[in-house]
Amino acid sequence: MTRTEGKTEINKLTGMNEGSAQAFITIFLAMMNGEEYKRAFNNDTNKFLLKSIKQDFGVNFYKNALTAVQKHINYYSTLGKGNLSGLQKIVNKTRY
Repeated sequence: MTRTEGKTEINKLTGMNEGSAQAFITIFLAMMNGEEYKRAFNNDTNKFLLKSIKQDFGVNFYKNALTAVQKHINYYSTLGKGNLSGLQKIVNKTRY
C-alpha cells in the first residue's frame, strides 16, 4: 500500500484528517527505522505508537522507535520552543 492509499484508508477507518494521517504514517516509518522526525504528536499518541510497535513488531523495532523519539526530542530542543519533558519521561520510563 502506498502512503497515499494509507492516508486515505486511515481517514476512512478512523475519520482522521488525511494530513494528520500522512504525518502519522511518516512518524511511524521513522520510528520503525530509528530515524529523526520533525512533526510532533501528543504524548498519548506517542505512547500508543511505542506500545503498538513493541507488541506488533518486537523489541528490536521498539528500540528503533525509542531511538527515533529521542532524536525527535533532541531536534525539538534546538528550536527554541521549550522542551518535550513529558515525552522524555515516557522514553525514560519505557526503556527496554
